[in-house]
Amino acid sequence: MKKNEIWRIALLNAPFAQEATPLGFLKELEDESLYNLIKDEPAAVIAPVLHCIGYDKSLSFLEKCRTQLQKDVLKAMYLGDLVDDGILGVIANALRRKIEKKG
Repeated sequence: MKKNEIWRIALLNAPFAQEATPLGFLKELEDESLYNLIKDEPAAVIAPVLHCIGYDKSLSFLEKCRTQLQKDVLKAMYLGDLVDDGILGVIANALRRKIEKKG
């Protein structure tokens, strides 16, 4: 089985947010912009972001990551607790500031 197929299967079974979240604005970013924004964040931050942006954007992000980060993020998506809206708000504010700094 190809590595890409494993990610797809993993993501198809991952929990994705069905309701609006504080991170919803990230769905509007181009895939490359999203990747550049969060690629250096820890897996514990990336996992809830992927949880909130949906399958297609999550898959696009993981395809660009190095193997160890892929493993860490998928593990965090499955083993980590779902993050509450307060924590998502903190992550959202930090990522908005990061976007504003980059211009």
